[in-house]
Amino acid sequence: MHTPSARSVPESLDPGNPVREAVLQAAVARLDEYFGDRVQVAVEQLNRVGDWVFLHGRMHGAEGGRPYYAGTIYETRRHDGVMSDVYAVLLKKSEAGRPDDARSWRLSDYAIGPTDVTWLEWPDRHQAPPAVFGF
Repeated sequence: MHTPSARSVPESLDPGNPVREAVLQAAVARLDEYFGDRVQVAVEQLNRVGDWVFLHGRMHGAEGGRPYYAGTIYETRRHDGVMSDVYAVLLKKSEAGRPDDARSWRLSDYAIGPTDVTWLEWPDRHQAPPAVFGF
């Protein structure tokens, strides 16, 4: 069960926020592992509550358009029509780290191309505040 944070209203990490770049660097690291620079993410939601951050975005190709999955484990899923362009990430800040340092943010969970709302169970699974997800 989740224990509420002292701050339960999510803070949107908008452009210009010093924490945003660090969080984005940590959040897209998993995409970089799978796709290199072939897949980018357009942020739709980037919220922070305390030590938690949730990113929800849409993947696209480096030149725009559809992502390029050839040669990855996701190629077959896309071909079979069971791959969305959604990318979702849950990050938690380490206790010792500074929020504006990407190394301070740890990946708690992620979803690449889900066809359902896989992050609905993340608040309970990770004891993360539901407000960071917008629910």
